[in-house]
Amino acid sequence: MAERNAASAGGPVLCTHDELMSAVWGDEPMHTRTELARLFWELRRALEPFGATDVVVNERRRGYRLVTCADAPAITSRQDGDVARRPGPRWAFAALVALALAAAAVAVLMTRNPEGGSSTQAPTDASVATFVERIENVLEQSAAGRREIRAALNGGFGCSISPDEAARRVSSVADNRQSILQQLGSLRAPTPNTDEVVTLLQRALQQSIEADRHYRDGFLELQAGTRCPLPRNAAFDLAVRSDKRATVAKKRFVAAFNVLARENGGPTWSAGGF
Repeated sequence: MAERNAASAGGPVLCTHDELMSAVWGDEPMHTRTELARLFWELRRALEPFGATDVVVNERRRGYRLVTCADAPAITSRQDGDVARRPGPRWAFAALVALALAAAAVAVLMTRNPEGGSSTQAPTDASVATFVERIENVLEQSAAGRREIRAALNGGFGCSISPDEAARRVSSVADNRQSILQQLGSLRAPTPNTDEVVTLLQRALQQSIEADRHYRDGFLELQAGTRCPLPRNAAFDLAVRSDKRATVAKKRFVAAFNVLARENGGPTWSAGGF
């Protein structure tokens, strides 16, 4: 009520999460505050070309405030000699609800598919959970590839398999990882955070693929009949450097992804796990 009283005196009007959710979705029970936040995020993106991203201010854990309500000056009307007062809380609340509804419309337009139908208005908890499951699938494939790479490197450097065979196995894993990387390119990220997770994983896989191909080239450069211990060469040195960069990229990825994994009841990962 403090915000409402302040509005009557010309101060800001705060519309709570519950009020806005009720205005946008009525009594539908399946919607969350995460969806509401997404709608306002989409709205701000739509307002960017007009330089009006600060029209709506997020009051953390409380709701949203329409800045123009608080800052609008009193307007003088000469009709019948009356003076129009500053817009009160009811008008401000209606305006903010209108912005929320506009945000919903923006979200519908941005999620409309090429055939003209519409998909979900905003990301739900279920869509994020589905995203986490798909990333888990990618990580499991990558983890299998890592085991194959380790076996190939151990066999090649330990001379239990020929350098040519080691190169063939490493190359096969690199090709499979490239296929995984292409899968990520078509994976839909429902939120800005999940989009960043995809980007971080792509960078990590790119560095891993680069390391794999340097190892392959290193084995192929060896002369027939080379005995253990295998000599170092430029390709092996490049592979080690790429491996280090891949580890750094993987640590950044797991730091972001594990937050989502824990929130959705999934397993967490280490940089050495995939």
